[in-house]
Amino acid sequence: MHLILEAIMENAIQQKGKRLAITGKKDPVALAAILAARDRGWIEPVACGGPLSELRKELEVYFVDSDIWQARQEALSLLRNKEAEALLDMGPLDNRFFSLLNEAGAQIKNTHLLSYVSVFMLPKNGLMTLLTDTLINSAPGLMEKVQIVENAIKVANALGIDRLKIAALGPLELVNPAIPSTLDAAILSKMSERGQFGDVIVEGPLGMDNAESALAAQHKGIESPVPGNVDVYLFPDLESANITA
Repeated sequence: MHLILEAIMENAIQQKGKRLAITGKKDPVALAAILAARDRGWIEPVACGGPLSELRKELEVYFVDSDIWQARQEALSLLRNKEAEALLDMGPLDNRFFSLLNEAGAQIKNTHLLSYVSVFMLPKNGLMTLLTDTLINSAPGLMEKVQIVENAIKVANALGIDRLKIAALGPLELVNPAIPSTLDAAILSKMSERGQFGDVIVEGPLGMDNAESALAAQHKGIESPVPGNVDVYLFPDLESANITA
């Protein structure tokens, strides 16, 4: 089921405010968005990077020009201690940060992989589409892709998207033992057939053309409800995912 942005915002109104740890430098655009989310009751923002006493202010948003790594450590400490439920980081992205996130993720959520989901509203019809993993895992293998799929399902469900349709992408729509991504996609597809992801359909391998177009898929002999109706695009690697995003 596709979902439009207005429906997501309407769904957010029903939620209690989540305590959000914020790191980064002063940014008027980001600040305006954070204040708007706070005023709607979606979040309770806590800016990280200042003295500990200031971190506990509940109805004030500010940014502290301090060391970004100090701020990130403080934010992750809030998450570990369940004093915050999410992290909004607007600092520089690099491998050191991702290592820090995965280390913290292992402490917070045992051993489950962290991955990134990009959410887009399609200009052609205003519907929501998710792309993953577009930022963190550079060359995921099958085990990592299973967890990336599970993470994307959680994000989609949180957005109110059910009966999820996932396109497991590859350079072609045929299983080729010489191309590992096609094998991974085929295995994920079979796992979904056996109900291992719940009420979710994973179809793959699919090329981008036959994932995007049901007609193109039919020309290749692919009969599936996923082509032309994709909720989540699962990419074979970070390069293809990030470039597409």
